[in-house]
Amino acid sequence: MVSKRIKTCVITVVAAMFLLTGCANLKKMRQIEVGDVTIESVSPKGFRGAVVNLSVEVDNPASQIALTEISGAIEHSGKVLGRFAVDPVTLNARTAGTYKVRADVTLGEEATLMDLGRLLDKKVLEESLVDVSAKVQIRKGACRNVSLEDIPLKKLLDSLK
Repeated sequence: MVSKRIKTCVITVVAAMFLLTGCANLKKMRQIEVGDVTIESVSPKGFRGAVVNLSVEVDNPASQIALTEISGAIEHSGKVLGRFAVDPVTLNARTAGTYKVRADVTLGEEATLMDLGRLLDKKVLEESLVDVSAKVQIRKGACRNVSLEDIPLKKLLDSLK
C-alpha cells in the first residue's frame, strides 16, 4: 500500500516536471511524449521523507531542454500533503531515451501517511492540486522561471496514460 502512495506522488512529480516543457509556444515542444515511468528504488529519508530514483522514457522531437530547480507541493483542502524537489534533468535534442531522475519527497508539515493514503480515493484525487516551479532553458538560450499553480493532480496523472 505504501508503494502505491509513493508511486502516485512520484508520477505527479514526473508529470509536472515534463509538462513544464510545454511552456514554450513551439509546435515540437508539444510533441514531447513521456512513456513508461518506473520506480527504480525508494530509500527512506528520516521519518517523513524518501528519496525516489526513477527511470523515465521520453521522446523529445524538439531542441535540448534543461530543467533545473524543480520543486513543488501537493495540496488538498488547503493542506499541503507533500513537497518534492527533483534533481536537474536535460532532455537531449531529437532523441528518444531513458532518463534517470532522482526526487526527494517529504510529507507536508501537518500531513500524515493517512492523508497520502486518501489520494487513492478518486474524489480526493480529483480535488487535489499541484504547484510546480522550475527553471527552463531551451538550447543554450536564457533560463526562465516557470510556475504552474493549482494544477489538478488527476489531470497530471491522466497525461501519463
